[in-house]
Amino acid sequence: MMEQNWTFFIDWLSQYGFVLEFISWTIIAVGLIQNLVYASQIPIAWRELKEHSQHQDSQTAWEFLTSKASLPISIVVPAYNEAATIAESLSSLLALRYPNFELIVVNDGSTDNTLQVLIEKFDLKPTVRVRDRESLKHEEIRGVYSSSIYPDLLVVDKKNGGSKADATNAGLSCVRTPLFCVIDADSVLESDALLVAVRPFMESFAPVIAVGGTVGIANGCVIKNGQMIKFGLPKKFLPRIQVVEYTRAFLMARLASSRVGTLALISGAFGIFRRDVAIAAGGFDRTTLGEDMEMVLKLHRHMKTKGEPYEIRYVPEPVCWTEAPETLTTLSRQRVRWQRGAVECLVRYRDMIFNPKFGRFGMVTLPLMLLVDLIAPLVELTGYILIPLFAASGILSVHFLFAYLALVIVFGVFISTMSVLLEQSELERFASPKDIGRLILTSIVEHFGYRQLCNYWRIKGVIAHFRGKKAVWEPMPRVGFNNAER
Repeated sequence: MMEQNWTFFIDWLSQYGFVLEFISWTIIAVGLIQNLVYASQIPIAWRELKEHSQHQDSQTAWEFLTSKASLPISIVVPAYNEAATIAESLSSLLALRYPNFELIVVNDGSTDNTLQVLIEKFDLKPTVRVRDRESLKHEEIRGVYSSSIYPDLLVVDKKNGGSKADATNAGLSCVRTPLFCVIDADSVLESDALLVAVRPFMESFAPVIAVGGTVGIANGCVIKNGQMIKFGLPKKFLPRIQVVEYTRAFLMARLASSRVGTLALISGAFGIFRRDVAIAAGGFDRTTLGEDMEMVLKLHRHMKTKGEPYEIRYVPEPVCWTEAPETLTTLSRQRVRWQRGAVECLVRYRDMIFNPKFGRFGMVTLPLMLLVDLIAPLVELTGYILIPLFAASGILSVHFLFAYLALVIVFGVFISTMSVLLEQSELERFASPKDIGRLILTSIVEHFGYRQLCNYWRIKGVIAHFRGKKAVWEPMPRVGFNNAER
C-alpha cells in the first residue's frame, strides 16, 4: 500500500515538473541573493574597520577626555525586574571615562525589588526634575530620586508601560543634554565606550544624528565591579553560537551598512541619539516590539522628508557586554520578539520600500530587509523539505540538492569565518588561536539544526504579527553577572 502511494505521488509530481523546477530554482536564487549580499559586505566592512582603526590612532582617547569640546550626554537605562544585575550595571556606567555625563535609570514598575536595591545601594532621596511633558508619551511618573553618593545619578520611578519604549520616553523627558544614550539595564559598557561613540557627532562633515556600537556576549567572561576583567568564550554551546551570530551581525553587516549610509538598526542595548532630532521625530514608539529599529527608520524618514543632510553611524570599538540566553525557551522568546519587531517596522514603513524619494535606503536597504527578514526564512525552510523530496523522487537532479546545501552551509560557514577573522585582525578581541578555532567550528555546527531552528522562530514571529496578538515586553530572565558562567 505504501509503495502504491509513493508511486502515485511520483506520478503526480511528474505532471508538474516545470513548476517544481521553477520552485527549486527560486529557492536556490533567494539563497544565492541572500548570501551574495552577506559576501559583498565583507570587503566593505574590512575597509571601514581599517580606516576607522587608523583614525583612532590619530587622536588619543585622553585628548578627547580632556577636551572642552566634548558634548554632554545622558545615559538612559530602562529597567524592569533587573534586581539581579542592576547594581553591577550601574557600577560599570558610573565608572565610565567621560568628562560630562548624567545617568538616568527608569524603573518601569518592576514587580521585584529593583527600586529597593537602587535606594539602598546608591542612597537615593526624592527630588524634583523639570520634564518635557508634551512631546513624549509614557505612563505616569510616580517619583524621581537623586543619589547622595553620586550627584550625576537620577532614578525615575514610573508605572509599568508594557514596553521598553515607554520607559525610554520617560527617561528622555528628563534629559537636558544634547545627546542621550540608551542601553539595557543588564548591560556593562567598556570604560572608553562613550569616548569613541560620541566622536562621530563632533568629527563628521554631515550632521550625525545617531550612532550604534557593538554588543558582545558576556557569558564566559569575568566581570568585576562593573568592569570587564577578562574575555572568555562561553563553555555552553548555546551562548557560544550567539557569539558567532553577534560577530556576524554587528561587525560585518552593520559596519558595511554604516559605510554606505544605509544603517537600518541600532541595537537597543547601546545607541546614542541627538535629543532634538529624536524628539522632533516623535520619540520611541510604544506600540512595537522593535522600538530600536523603528526609531532608526523613523529618523531616516524624518530627515529625508526634511531634505537635510545627515548620517547614522556605527562604530565597532565601544563594546556593550550583555548576558545571552542560555536555554532554548528563553532564546526562542527573544528571537520571536526580534522577528516580530522587524516585521512590524517593515509593515509600518512599507511606503518607503522601492520609493526613490528615500534614495538607497528605500531602493536597496529596505527591499533587502524584506527579502532577508520575511521571505528568506520561509523559502529556506521550504527548501529543506521540498528539494530533498524532489531529488529522492527523481523529479529533480541530485545536483539541485548539492547546490542548495552548498548555498546554505558553505556560504554560511565562509561568511561567519570571515567575520571572526575580520574582528580578530583589527580588534584582537579573542584571546588565543584556540578561541578562534572553537568559533569557526561553532560556525560550522551552526548550520546543522540551529540555523533551521532560528528560521522556525522567525516564521513564528511573522505569524504572530499577522495574527494581531498584542505585543508585550517580556524581559529575559537573568542569572546576574556575578553568577554567570565563567
